Amino acid sequence: MHEGRWMAVDWSAGRLRVWVIGADGDVLDREEADVTGLTAYETGLAPIIAHHLDDDDGIDILVTGDPSAPDGWGDGVCAKVPCTPPGPDATTRVEARDDRLHVNLVTGVRQDDPPGLMLADAVRIRGFLALNDTFDGVICLAGPRTRWVHISAGEIVSFQSFVTGDFIATAFAAMGSSGQPGAGLGDAVASAISKPEAVAARIGALEAGHRLGTVPDQTIRDEVWGLFLGLELAAARPYWLGQRVALIGSGDRMAAYRTAMQVQGVLLEEADEEEAMLAGFRAIRGA
Repeated sequence: MHEGRWMAVDWSAGRLRVWVIGADGDVLDREEADVTGLTAYETGLAPIIAHHLDDDDGIDILVTGDPSAPDGWGDGVCAKVPCTPPGPDATTRVEARDDRLHVNLVTGVRQDDPPGLMLADAVRIRGFLALNDTFDGVICLAGPRTRWVHISAGEIVSFQSFVTGDFIATAFAAMGSSGQPGAGLGDAVASAISKPEAVAARIGALEAGHRLGTVPDQTIRDEVWGLFLGLELAAARPYWLGQRVALIGSGDRMAAYRTAMQVQGVLLEEADEEEAMLAGFRAIRGA
């Protein structure tokens, strides 16, 4: 028996992450698995955490991501903006066949116009605000689904979701290329913002250059990423122009967004995605 342990679970975009957390809030262990296409949530989760379970003792598990969607595991309760990010009272208990699993889904956040849904990102926002309780401005959550979120007086006022990553992946697939951008994406960002009507033609030229071997691979990567990030920044201008902006993310994707926004003169505050996520889970847990 491990007194006071609990688990935090993020099941998003085909990736399952589990943190085993002690009574003092410290992470004791971490698991990660590819669950692409899997919608049987308990049978997907149980094998990953089995070796952390005691035979005769239950454990509290907070879950965010796909299982907490309206068509997920249980009722999928969502708060409607404007609203505060999820807190200790924003969870819904769901039944599990294994009675050792005391599963609570974290309430998501929805928006009617334009339609929007946030699940795990709402937990990240809760964590960021727990660490920055005076923040008023805009949070950019750079991920597979990037979201720009307006925060005022501790509330989520509005948000906009972008599928920019899907467009980038599709463009790379069409030309048989792939990879992460470098510092050279800045010019393409500025070009897309100033001449968005020319983006498709520029990508067509990049495809031809790739096949002919006349355009270096790194140039292609920088251009494709920069052009699509430029389109996103143009559409999200009302969120970042003249605003206090915080960027939450990790790795190459965060670096790409940082470079793209710096080209536009945006002064950024930054936070690590996993740190924000864990801070959010702890705040919701009341730990």
